[in-house]
Amino acid sequence: MRSFVTRTACCAAVALAIGIVSAQTPTLVKDINPTIDPHDSSPEPARGKGKTWRESNSFVQVGRYWLFVATDDVHGRELWRTDGTAAGTQLVKDINPGLASSGVDSLTSYTDTSVCFTADDGVHGVELWITDATPAGTKLVKDIRPGAEGSRPSNLVFSNGRMVFAADDGVHGDELWGTFGTDASTTLIKDIHAGPSQSWIGSMVAFDLTFAVFAAEDGLHGVELWRTDGTSAGTTLVADVAMSVQSSWPSHCFSTGKQLYFQAIGQLWVTEGSALTTKRLDSSSTPIWPELDHAVHFGGEVIFTAEGAEGREVWKSDGTKAGTRLVKDVFQGDASSWPHSFTVVGSHVYFAARSLDSRNEELWKTDGTEAGTLMVTDLLPGLSGSSPSNLISFGGSLWFQALGDVESFGRELYVSDGTALGTSLFKDISPGPHGSAPTFMTNIGSKLLFEADDASTVGAELHVSDGTVDGTRAIADIAPGFVGNGSAASNPTNLGDYVLFAATDGTSGIELWRSDRTAAGTMRVRDINPGIASSFPSELTAYRGAVYFSAYVDGLGVELWKSDGTADGTVLVKDIDPGTLSSNPREFHVYAGKLYFAAETSIGTELWVSDGTPSGTSLVMDIAIGAEGSNPRFLTSYRGLLFFAASDGASSHGFELWCSDGTEAGTKMVADIEQGYKSSRPSYLTVFKERLFFAAGTLANGLELWTSDGTESGTSLFLDINPGAESSGVGYLTVSDGGLYFAARDSQAGSELWVSDGTSAGTRLAVDVSPGIASSLPHLDPRFLVLGRRVVFAGNTPTAGVELIVSDGSRTGTALIADLNPGSRGSYPGDAILSAGSVWFRAENPALGSEPYLWRSSLASATAFGESCSVGFPTLESTAPVLGTTAQMSGRGYGTNPGVLFVGSPHERAPIGGCIDYVDLRTAIVVTVAVGRSYSVPVVVPNSPSLMGVRLHAQTWFLRLPPFPRLQASNGVELVLGT
Repeated sequence: MRSFVTRTACCAAVALAIGIVSAQTPTLVKDINPTIDPHDSSPEPARGKGKTWRESNSFVQVGRYWLFVATDDVHGRELWRTDGTAAGTQLVKDINPGLASSGVDSLTSYTDTSVCFTADDGVHGVELWITDATPAGTKLVKDIRPGAEGSRPSNLVFSNGRMVFAADDGVHGDELWGTFGTDASTTLIKDIHAGPSQSWIGSMVAFDLTFAVFAAEDGLHGVELWRTDGTSAGTTLVADVAMSVQSSWPSHCFSTGKQLYFQAIGQLWVTEGSALTTKRLDSSSTPIWPELDHAVHFGGEVIFTAEGAEGREVWKSDGTKAGTRLVKDVFQGDASSWPHSFTVVGSHVYFAARSLDSRNEELWKTDGTEAGTLMVTDLLPGLSGSSPSNLISFGGSLWFQALGDVESFGRELYVSDGTALGTSLFKDISPGPHGSAPTFMTNIGSKLLFEADDASTVGAELHVSDGTVDGTRAIADIAPGFVGNGSAASNPTNLGDYVLFAATDGTSGIELWRSDRTAAGTMRVRDINPGIASSFPSELTAYRGAVYFSAYVDGLGVELWKSDGTADGTVLVKDIDPGTLSSNPREFHVYAGKLYFAAETSIGTELWVSDGTPSGTSLVMDIAIGAEGSNPRFLTSYRGLLFFAASDGASSHGFELWCSDGTEAGTKMVADIEQGYKSSRPSYLTVFKERLFFAAGTLANGLELWTSDGTESGTSLFLDINPGAESSGVGYLTVSDGGLYFAARDSQAGSELWVSDGTSAGTRLAVDVSPGIASSLPHLDPRFLVLGRRVVFAGNTPTAGVELIVSDGSRTGTALIADLNPGSRGSYPGDAILSAGSVWFRAENPALGSEPYLWRSSLASATAFGESCSVGFPTLESTAPVLGTTAQMSGRGYGTNPGVLFVGSPHERAPIGGCIDYVDLRTAIVVTVAVGRSYSVPVVVPNSPSLMGVRLHAQTWFLRLPPFPRLQASNGVELVLGT
């Protein structure tokens, strides 16, 4: 057994240089963005999913009030009302008392004097509520699923005198319910997919006053179009479009009151509510992938967007095959104009679209004919475009948000009479380039209600306009005062002795930064997308002495970049999808000496590989033939292969577990866990005790913990933590010296921290941070951090809100690291990594906003870094060097090649014989000889306080034997001595 005592001289030198690190309160690294802005209440309609574009962006009316959700300093995010005046703008009810938020959503008109919605009062979970805009009239309709889980109602629609919606009572799965607004009248309408299985209700809309239509699955026909009049007998299948157990996936439903237009199997269909009237609107130039969420009914026809030979353009239909045709190829050729936000004003429909003339998004109009489809005006000539949005008819004119002048006034409120001369800036609500970005525009009588951000005075608050400049103003400052903007520091990764990350200083946009963990050493690397625009660096991953990431540049889109931490060394690797289109590279992972990732081109999002050069960046395999893409996620190395989740696009398979050896021939599906066209969606792939663990979901068991040995027969459910079809929501799988930690929930403890020793019997709730059915919701992006036997995560505590917590899996060994934002508000830490033994993370408070912090812990850690080299790619890992204990160093060699395990002072990477030296072989000491395919050695760590915080690097070097002798090296491991 070796001992660190043999390295006293080496350790002493390191200790003198670095000093002794002890546990302390996290400290601010730097206030990168010191600017402040008014506090925002950020009002929004909260209409929920499944609504049309117009509904989602409009406030709902109840009596003489309009409802919205907003945040103030006292109540969290709750339900408010306004009549367009300051005096009439008030909190309706603090549903989840105190600073906690109730998550009000899906506000849907029930009667003229009442609105139904979903909310969580902190006791019953997310359930159905009703309000008449008064505190006394705001109440829980029914606790459909008792307990903190809640029934999570969705797809709320008023039809045939009642509110119909989907909800899960914990017995029948997510099924169809109805209510007349009282507890007694709230009942299950029909268990469409009988038993605990879900019917996957979605895309629900009111066809007319008598019935609603929606997509659902009954277990026999796949997901198809259904209708309901609110009774069990009146809930029936409209048509089996796919004509089998396969699904047509009806979506994008749009009702004219007489006909329902919808998308199924990627094509346009229409129905009057029966199988006989359900037909596909195919013609000589059939539109595919119609998008009806932005559609309008105009002149007896429906104007919408769809894809054809001309790209994605403006189409119209009168409900017949002959009457379904292209209006105009706005962006001539096979490129797409991507029209959206159709809005009727007078005799025209207005919309935003791209064209050859403007080169980017501008305002257009149509009278339904090709000749009458014209660009109104090119507000912002050039590649940027004015990008009109939030279009609405008000006072006989078109009102909208647009970017008219980047340097002068940003995104502001415009008005148009349909001519170029009659289109102009209405008011510069937030003077300067910031822009007020007016949104959620809603007609309230003779006035226009909307949210806008006046950055110099009230912030993002409700505004109202009577159609005059002087009559356009903020209604009330719901959240008074000023707050720090914060740098939004995110996506950190280590590169040598630096942390590279994305941030903004308030002058340039979100760009690439670096830090040596001191304020003076924290600086921007390069303004990749110059000026106030942002490049949004993300997915930062260290590889071959550089950090690889995705970044946006005007004219290039989001593409693959790399940086060595200097401005000159920050360069584009390859424009994978040439031109302005984006390949959006993501899910980076180093495997077998190369960088693998997902990227998007004309064939969809597929698996790519790069050696860091343009010529060495290429597609591995087009797994899902066609434009849909396989969307690889959670890339992980295991047993010499690359494992990931993906979909081959085949109707017989969903999103399942795959593996690859880096070649097309060696890329295959491992197991079809949820057999058939449905998906198990494996996530958080993690290697523990020579097996692959991950989260996956099935109809029978919900989202639970699975394991695999890399074969189909060796892939199975590991443990059904929340028995039956209910999900435990397994996530954030992280391996520490104390076991496999993860977040999960059961019926007794809510979502809490769990731990496993690799056996089902040894898998247990580690600690109930928020006791009882309440949940602490353990999380931390990208994963929990490991400090020896302990893990660090963000969790919600009853008194401190969401803060950083450290745990060894026991109640006594679990503690709050610090209450950075005192009280129950929480600092919401995230974007965390371990850097030189310290925890680097982002946290927020009102004074500074979101900024980077550092927690210099006294806890020991062992962190793998860098890449191995040569054939076989040797590995090295270690348990944490806790003072007075024994650390276990182990790894994988190659064949019978002899090797040596070295430990030395931290050392900048240096090339030797085609490999990288992380330990400085000239001064490092030998720990042991390593021979064979695997090796393991215990190392005694002296119990000497003077060694606290000492940093060391470890690496194993091998000599490949003749006839082809050459050096081989493992990855590095950074060791930080501590408790």
